[in-house]
Amino acid sequence: MKNKKTYVLSIDQGSTSTRAVIYDENLNLISNAYIKTREIYPQYGWVEQNPNEIIDSVKKTIFRSIKEANLKIETIQSIGITNQRESIVFWDKKTKLSLSNMISWQCLRGMDFCKSIKNTEIETKINSATGLKVDPYFSFSKIIWALNNNKKINESLENNTLAVGTIDSWIMFNILENNPHFTDITNASRTGLFNTLDEKWDLEILKILNINKEVLPKVFSSDRTFGKLNKKIFGSNIPITSVLGDQHSSLYAHKNNKKFEIKCTYGTGGFLLIDTGNERFNYNNNFLSTVAYKKDKKTTYALEGSILSAGSALEWMKSINVIDSFEKIEENLSNTKFGELIFIPALNGLGAPFWNGNIRASIENITNKTNKNDILRAALESIAFSTKSILKTIEITTKYKIDVLKIDGGMSTNSFFSSFLADLLGIKVKVATNSEMTSMGVAKMSLEKHVENLSLKNLYIEYKPIKKNFKKFNDKFFKWEKIIENKLKD
Repeated sequence: MKNKKTYVLSIDQGSTSTRAVIYDENLNLISNAYIKTREIYPQYGWVEQNPNEIIDSVKKTIFRSIKEANLKIETIQSIGITNQRESIVFWDKKTKLSLSNMISWQCLRGMDFCKSIKNTEIETKINSATGLKVDPYFSFSKIIWALNNNKKINESLENNTLAVGTIDSWIMFNILENNPHFTDITNASRTGLFNTLDEKWDLEILKILNINKEVLPKVFSSDRTFGKLNKKIFGSNIPITSVLGDQHSSLYAHKNNKKFEIKCTYGTGGFLLIDTGNERFNYNNNFLSTVAYKKDKKTTYALEGSILSAGSALEWMKSINVIDSFEKIEENLSNTKFGELIFIPALNGLGAPFWNGNIRASIENITNKTNKNDILRAALESIAFSTKSILKTIEITTKYKIDVLKIDGGMSTNSFFSSFLADLLGIKVKVATNSEMTSMGVAKMSLEKHVENLSLKNLYIEYKPIKKNFKKFNDKFFKWEKIIENKLKD
C-alpha cells in the first residue's frame, strides 16, 4: 500500500499581505493563497493595521489554499506560523476583542519615549539584555505609548484582562482552541523586553518601564506544539508545530547546516541575518544581536541589520507615478545609465548601521536631464548600498569574510538589482528560485516533525561579480555614505 503524502501549511502574515502556502514532504509548493492587507496612516510617521482584518485574511487564506490544492483539511499534518515582527496588538482576554489598531513595526510614535531614555541606565540595560537598540522600531516603545495614551487599553489593564502580543500571539489566540496567549522565542526577542541570555521576560526592564509581565504571552521554543486549530472554525484539529518571525523563517529556509549562513530578504524593508550558531554576540551600536531560532532545546543566535525602506520605497514611487507598473521595472531600467544621481532611502528614517529615525529621504544631484527612470535606478542602487553598509560592519564584528550572499523576496527577482549588488559587493549573490522562502522556513521546521532526516537542496540563480564595475560602484557608494554622514551631523 502506497504511503500517504505528507502536507504542511504555512501561515505567512506580512506587512502588506497574508498568505497560506501548502507544501508536500519534499517542500514542493502545492498551493499559495494570497490576500493583500491594508495599512493605515493616521498621521505623519504613524503606521497601523486593523487586527480584525488580519485575522479575517488568515482564515480566508487557509480555506483558499486547501481548496486550490484540492485537498481536504484533515490531510494537512501540521501548520507553521511566520509573521511580521515587532508589530504589536492589544486585546481583552475576556471579551476576546482587539482594543485598538495594531501598531506597525514601521510606526515612529515611540520616538519621543526613546529619546527620553537615551544615554541612561535603562538604555544600557536594554542593549545588554536584549541585544537591541532603543529605537521606535521595537515593540516596547509602542507598548509604552499605548499604555500612556489609550483609555480602553488602560481599563482592560485595570480589570486584569489585558493581553499584549506580536502578530503570532494574536493569530494563535484567535485560531487555536482555548484561546492561548503564547509566542515563540524569535518574536519575543524583538520586543526589547526579552532577555536573550536568560531567555525570559526581563523583570528589571519591565519594572523600570512599568509594564506588567502578566499582560505578555508565555514564551516557547520555535518548534513547540503550540496548540490545535479550533475545530468549530476550521472543522479539524490540525496542530501548530512551529512559529518563527518572518526573517528568522527565511534564514531557516536558506540554512545549509553551517555557521555564518547569511541571507537578505527584500520585502517592505530589507533584512540581513547571519547565523552565528551558539555564539551570542554582545550588543553593537551598528546592528542587532538576536535569536535566530530555538529548536530541539538548542538556541541558535544571529546578527541582523535592518533596511527600513526597500520595497516600500518602490511602493512610494509608484504612488507618485515615478513607476507606472512594477512589471515594467526591468524595461525601464534598461533605458538608464550609471550616473551621479543618489537616493537616500530614509522614508521611515535609516536603519542599520546608522539607526537614525530623524533622517528623511532625499534625492541628490538632480539635473534638468534627470528622468523618472534615473530616480528608480538610484533607489535600487541605494538599497544595494544599504546592504553593503551592513555587511561591512558584520564582517568587522565577526572577523568572518563573507564570500556569498543569499537573497530572496520580491526585489531579488529583479536582475538589475541582483547583478548590481554582486558587482558592488564583489562577491557571488545567489537568488532563491523559490520566492516564498519566508513561508518555506517555518514549513521546513514543521515538516521535520513528520519526516526523519529531511534532506533538501534549495535552488538558486547565481550572479557573479563583474570586476570592472567594482571600483566605480564603490566610489559612488562612498559618496552615498558621505551624504549620510553629513546628514547625521546636522
